[in-house]
Amino acid sequence: MPELPEVETIVRDMRSVLTGQSVLIAKFLNMSIKESGGPPDASSLRGKRLIAIDRRGKNIIFRFEKDLSMVIHLKMTGRLLFEKIQAEQEKHLHFQIEFSNNKLFFYDVRKFGRVGIYDSDGLARHPRLTKLGPEPFDLTPAQFARLLITRHKPIKAALIDQEIIAGIGNIYADESLFAAGIRPDRPSAKIKPDHLIRLHKSIIKVLKKAIDNRGSSVDDYLDGFGKSGKFQRLLKVYGRTGQKCLKCDATIKRITLRGRSTHYCPRCQK
Repeated sequence: MPELPEVETIVRDMRSVLTGQSVLIAKFLNMSIKESGGPPDASSLRGKRLIAIDRRGKNIIFRFEKDLSMVIHLKMTGRLLFEKIQAEQEKHLHFQIEFSNNKLFFYDVRKFGRVGIYDSDGLARHPRLTKLGPEPFDLTPAQFARLLITRHKPIKAALIDQEIIAGIGNIYADESLFAAGIRPDRPSAKIKPDHLIRLHKSIIKVLKKAIDNRGSSVDDYLDGFGKSGKFQRLLKVYGRTGQKCLKCDATIKRITLRGRSTHYCPRCQK
């Protein structure tokens, strides 16, 4: 699933190209991806100018004039692209929108992704957005430590819980915990505050570096221009099960934690 750096990369791509353009045509090709709560179809966007594009957690929010917004979540295999891809992928095209000068296509092989259209009241009540915790970049190290010091779940589980902190997923939780030297299965409440502060600094550093490298293409992720990210080349533990740690030569381990694959170095992380 695309995480904060991948979604942020796509948002920046979309923002740089589409902001200020008006919608000519918008339509669902598969209504199963449409979120409930908004207009029955996408025609309400026709003629509306795109004012801004934001990210909230792993959600992409297009803000149009006349009090309309479009929320997109890519889930596991969603792709939001400026160009159509191969003809054999046409069956996976579920939503498209034509702007004044560009077109946008939403593909999803597994059809878990979602597109919803809302007015301001509907957006304020959006069931996914209203449950999101703060963004990592909006927290000071001390605020981050206070947020986690009372949690009794494993620190990895706390980091990927979107109601605690928004945007972090499997890849960047593993990489940040490695950078901070903290085992992913340690209970949050048993980690010293200064170690949590160190973890926050590691999270910010890892996320910024991943954004600079346009995300990680370890599965289906492509940016808005259909190109792969580069951060997967810099991963230290994620997906490196059985390989030597790049710091100490110990063997990278993989465990299942709360149903999620988790990677760590048993020597570097305590």
